Amino acid sequence: MHFHLPKPLHGWREFFGEVGIIVLGVLIALAAEQGVERLHERTQVHEIRGALRAELADTRARWEFMRAADACEWQRLDALQQWMAAAPAASYLSNAFNPMLWNMHSAAWDLAKTSPAVEHVSLDERLVYASLYDAIVNWRRYLDEERDNAVQLNALLATGDQPQHRLDAKMRIDIARQYVARRQRNYAYFFTRLDRLGIKPDASQLTITTDPQALCGPLESVS
Repeated sequence: MHFHLPKPLHGWREFFGEVGIIVLGVLIALAAEQGVERLHERTQVHEIRGALRAELADTRARWEFMRAADACEWQRLDALQQWMAAAPAASYLSNAFNPMLWNMHSAAWDLAKTSPAVEHVSLDERLVYASLYDAIVNWRRYLDEERDNAVQLNALLATGDQPQHRLDAKMRIDIARQYVARRQRNYAYFFTRLDRLGIKPDASQLTITTDPQALCGPLESVS
């Protein structure tokens, strides 16, 4: 028994030509779709990286401010120690210790971690981001502790005409010194990683205007 394939109406050459055009069209469509997806991925990566860099530039400005204020904070703590030793018993200090300890933000990182596009950021870069933001999470707690100590010290100094409060203030001054020293030991961790990412400080988003040298001013004792 013999089987005969039907011949195309316009011949095999035309048939394969038409099939080739269809296949080529499909391939072009697939390539275009992949190109659009890659462009979308690159756009998302660019947006994620931009958001992370902007947030970390703001964070660096906050760390730079605190580092710049450290010398005056040490000076103020020394001045408070001297005041405690020499001030008359009936005197006290009003608003004597208010270091500016900035909040640390991580909203951009929290959003980036949920985006599939972050997988297209190099592993090395992601690890640097992750190490920075892990440290920021830890430092939120540490800075809260330091703020709480400053608030308590300020309150004790404002009631320094009471002997027990003046005694308790001495302990708070010592704790404040430990907090400043802890921050100073950790600056290198942040700044070396920010330098590795090429991130410079951007203070344009800081909504509070304050002088990092404020604590270098004289104490105002009230008798």
